[in-house]
Amino acid sequence: MAVDRRTVLQNAQLFASKGQYEAAIAEWRKLTTDTPADGTIFNSIGDLQLKRNATPDAVAAFLQAAGAFRSEGSVLKAIAAYKKILKVDPTKIDIYRHLGDLNAERGLLSSAVQDYLTLGKHYFKDGRNKEALEIYRKIISQDPSNLDAQLRVAELCEQEQLVDEAIRVYLQLGRERSAAQQYEQANAMYAAVLRLNPENAEAKEIVTMIEAGGGAPLNLARVAKPSAAAAKPGEGSDLMAEATRRIEEGQYAGAEAMLTQLLSREPGNPEICQLLARLHLLQGNLQVALGEYRFLAGAALRAQDYVMAESLINDYLKVEPASVPMLELLGELYQEKGDAATAAQHFGRAVEILLEHPEPGMPTLPAELFEKVQALAPGSAIARKLAPAFDPTASSSTEPEVTEPMVMTPEPVAIQLEPEPQPEPAPAPVIAAPAVDMPFRLQDSSATPAAPAPPAAPVLAQVAPPPPPVPAPALPVAQATPVEPTPAPVPAAQPIAQVDAETQYALGMAYKDMGLLEEAKEEFVSSMKDSGFFVDSCLMLGLCLKEQNRFDQAIQLLEKLIADSRCRGGNAQLVRYELAMLYEKTGARDRALAMYQSIPSFHDVPRRVEALRTLGTNGVAHPERPASSQTSPLPLAGH
Repeated sequence: MAVDRRTVLQNAQLFASKGQYEAAIAEWRKLTTDTPADGTIFNSIGDLQLKRNATPDAVAAFLQAAGAFRSEGSVLKAIAAYKKILKVDPTKIDIYRHLGDLNAERGLLSSAVQDYLTLGKHYFKDGRNKEALEIYRKIISQDPSNLDAQLRVAELCEQEQLVDEAIRVYLQLGRERSAAQQYEQANAMYAAVLRLNPENAEAKEIVTMIEAGGGAPLNLARVAKPSAAAAKPGEGSDLMAEATRRIEEGQYAGAEAMLTQLLSREPGNPEICQLLARLHLLQGNLQVALGEYRFLAGAALRAQDYVMAESLINDYLKVEPASVPMLELLGELYQEKGDAATAAQHFGRAVEILLEHPEPGMPTLPAELFEKVQALAPGSAIARKLAPAFDPTASSSTEPEVTEPMVMTPEPVAIQLEPEPQPEPAPAPVIAAPAVDMPFRLQDSSATPAAPAPPAAPVLAQVAPPPPPVPAPALPVAQATPVEPTPAPVPAAQPIAQVDAETQYALGMAYKDMGLLEEAKEEFVSSMKDSGFFVDSCLMLGLCLKEQNRFDQAIQLLEKLIADSRCRGGNAQLVRYELAMLYEKTGARDRALAMYQSIPSFHDVPRRVEALRTLGTNGVAHPERPASSQTSPLPLAGH
């Protein structure tokens, strides 16, 4: 006999509301009979296990949920479930493997490598060398240029008596260090090889050369294992010379064939790689050339060969001066050299380009680079010039005529964003949230905003009423704060984004789909700080409030959102539609009708308008939200 899902869910909610969590869990388990692979069921069971303080049982349920989500292809839901496990029990370090695998599936290789690195460090610290070796091999497969991971693999292979692999990795590291003219570290790598195999001819020869001359020739990296197919003496240099001549004469096809042949004999040879990169640059194949120049310049930078690194970067910038990756790399180079002012200039130029031409898929990059500018040169002209784009309260030194006074708010109003009712609430601290942490402002719609807090101990946030609009093109002004003489350390203390906005927004959607509205709201509040996700995040936050039956706060947020200049086009239509439905739900029929009529052909608006007209147009305006507030700007702390 099939289980009546609706009845089971009603019973589970009833038991949970009475604090009878074990009975509620038993009801949820009934649903696994018909749908044993439904991750939402196990996720709900895990939440109930947490409420009864059964952490191991909660972790087991979340693991089942994550597995179910992963098997059905819901990668973001699986990531959300795995992160809940780490939040509940940080000792479950194997979860990082799952997170790394999922991020690799999504193509987020940097996030995957970071997860694997975290796991590898834990394994290495715990003495689990075999597991650590497996993870560091994974890191190299995702990021072959990660020399630190390669060194860790060599050391672990040596400890595990995997001599052949250890020698191979040490030799490769030695070649790369030699190619970068970092002879001391190269010598250490070759010495490690001789420690494992004193008769290794390549290591013996190169160590002798380094010790005899205090250095090594530029073609040191070309030393390779002898093979039957080795080129005749002088053949390689002749091909190099001929390829160089053909490049200078514009005979790119023949030159590329020669260089490819040379590279097959001597993989990783920096001279060949540089010539090939130059050839692609001259051909106009900028995307390929960019990858090659970034790799070569990055290797030189890691080897502290600043002259070579700068030469390579400038070669590319001469052809493509608006290349953000190369400007960023040039900034890192000067930062390494200790020239903070010049580094800030290059980072700032990259920010200017990104603001004019945003990079798809990297919405947080401008803010991250601007944070570097502030940290390196807080009072510089470039920092002041860029500040208004990231902080609406800042003024640019390049526009002294803008003297709009800052509006001070003498008495901020405390509103309550009450969490879901909990049977055993824990007291929460009162938080005075600065503007940067709360990108929107909701005023309490109750008639008595200063009433005492209920026993559920809600979190209070200091919220200021919206300031008057700022003349275009300036952005809306957030709650004003007194200007300090040296404001630079403030942004440095609070990084703009540890996780990119796209990931935060996607996790918020996953949490929302799972019914975890409080967790979803936290992610949307973070992602809305990025202008690329601002409108979508605000809308999703409003929908979360709607699902929690906090209609007044949802209306307040969407009214302010629709007045913001960034809310336009299709997004504006969707926001108006949701706002109209909220008006309709709260009995404000006149306002619902007016809002529907502003989008007459959207979705099922004609039917809804007809239904409202049939009921009559004498609806009462929303009693706690005066119509004049619709035109107020949305006060923001970021954009």
